[in-house]
Amino acid sequence: MLTADRSIVADGRDVWSADAGAQTLVEEAVTVTATERPKLVTILYATETGASEDVAGALSREAEAADLTVTCQDVADFDPEDLDTLDVLLFVTSTTGEGEVPYTAEEFFEAVESEDCPDLSGIRYSVLALGDSTYEQFCEAGKRLDRALATAGAVRIQDRVDCDVDYEDTAAQWRGSVLAKLIGEEAAKPVAEAEIAGSVERSPRYEPLTACVTENRILTAPGSTKATRHIALEFVDEPPAYAPGDALGLIAHNDDGVVDALLKALSFDPAIQVPSNGRMISVASALAESYEICALTPRFIEGWSKLASSPGLEALQSDDKARIAFMHANHVIDVIRQYPISGLSAEEFISLLRPLQPRLYSIASSQRVTAREVHLTVAPVEYELHGEARRGVATGQLVLRAPVGSQVQVYIQPNEHFRPPAPTTPIIMIGPGTGIAPFRGFLQERSCETNRGKAWLLFGERNREFDFLYREELEGYLSDGILTRLDTAFSRDGSEKVYVQHRIAEHADDIVAWIDAGAHIYICGDAGMANDVHDAIVQALARSKQLDAGGAENILNTMRRAKRYQRDVY
Repeated sequence: MLTADRSIVADGRDVWSADAGAQTLVEEAVTVTATERPKLVTILYATETGASEDVAGALSREAEAADLTVTCQDVADFDPEDLDTLDVLLFVTSTTGEGEVPYTAEEFFEAVESEDCPDLSGIRYSVLALGDSTYEQFCEAGKRLDRALATAGAVRIQDRVDCDVDYEDTAAQWRGSVLAKLIGEEAAKPVAEAEIAGSVERSPRYEPLTACVTENRILTAPGSTKATRHIALEFVDEPPAYAPGDALGLIAHNDDGVVDALLKALSFDPAIQVPSNGRMISVASALAESYEICALTPRFIEGWSKLASSPGLEALQSDDKARIAFMHANHVIDVIRQYPISGLSAEEFISLLRPLQPRLYSIASSQRVTAREVHLTVAPVEYELHGEARRGVATGQLVLRAPVGSQVQVYIQPNEHFRPPAPTTPIIMIGPGTGIAPFRGFLQERSCETNRGKAWLLFGERNREFDFLYREELEGYLSDGILTRLDTAFSRDGSEKVYVQHRIAEHADDIVAWIDAGAHIYICGDAGMANDVHDAIVQALARSKQLDAGGAENILNTMRRAKRYQRDVY
């Protein structure tokens, strides 16, 4: 999943709501206020980290408890050609990166946004969008879907609701409202009282396990502009099962130095007791363990602007671009210093913060090789802001505050949409930088097999001498025949920058030959790289098979449906 530290064109008539960090669509549209009980409720979800799946599952259970006939599935498994046969469609979608659709939902979105989309006036629908308000294109996937369905004639039974990362309460309210619209207020009430309880979406996968750091070493050589780390964690108790392609969730803690700076700026006694997760703890502990205290959110800016009576902060509420720019240029501590407030209580302050979210990292190992351990490839996030060194919350914890022998809380995040094929199937793996992490796991897995298909890795970084991650291991896999081919792109070694997409263009005929021989393609890394790689593959297919771009895209769409083309991007 994510190998970098992070927790994922709005309609001009959208408005902000501070309630539970949600944004609700308010626009002129036909919305059904009452309707007959549907024959079938179809619940689809598009997810990257499992949150949308959890919400959809909760809604499915509640609908079934209300004696509705329900089908609930990943949109990746739904044929868009069946869309116009639906009665009621309830859709839960996350947004990835800078406003992008979850990869497995791209085909569905293309279908509903196409000029060829059929008349959907027979469908009643509602959309719940999950996102991260620190991103400029907040919940953009949900907004796109809502607009597309409405444009095709579908009728809303409930306005779209956009949720921040602390989505549980807002999602529960949406589920209850949708259910009431489908079966009536009185019929829905007992179901809501029994089923809708704020945090029901979080599944057991989030229950943390204790792991001990057994290795924390720098992979890059002296002279590198990076300090990428290899981190090995051993589970203290019975290790959970994980598969190649899965991610590890870290229950992150904030840096004590950042906590101390906040307490000093706010003049808070660290021992003051505040409520946190149903218990009373010191404000120092709450800030360290429970709340996001670095990244700014629209909710914090809005709340602080009211308390500080600041015209400058108030003006940001009506200027999306200025607000986003301000959020990128400042942290919570910077706002506190620039716009001081006297007499603020600790409880008032934490009410402006959102919960600290787990961070996900692609697993860089195979359990068949490492048994009780799980390995990560981590690039620290470090930069300067307002003359001070700042670090990523989770990468700072793993790199600097998790020495060998220390313990962390983690969980396994399954990723069913990024699984290696049968060991005899040829694979092409494209993973520059820390994107190599899952492919190290793929190769370890194949090293346990005696009958293996061909494997081709394209890896890129800045300098061959300093940044060739896992070089000895990869060269060992080459000599042992586990890895058939290794192509590299070191962008700073020549007069012109060369990236993995350039290598694909250089070896386009070979890429197409591997595809024709049944190879599966896997891409891991940042979204910009993944899009460039996708375009390079499209161009290779178009040139080799004398197709236009649309025809080449169709080949990749067919491969995607067959799970032969998979991406894990952030």
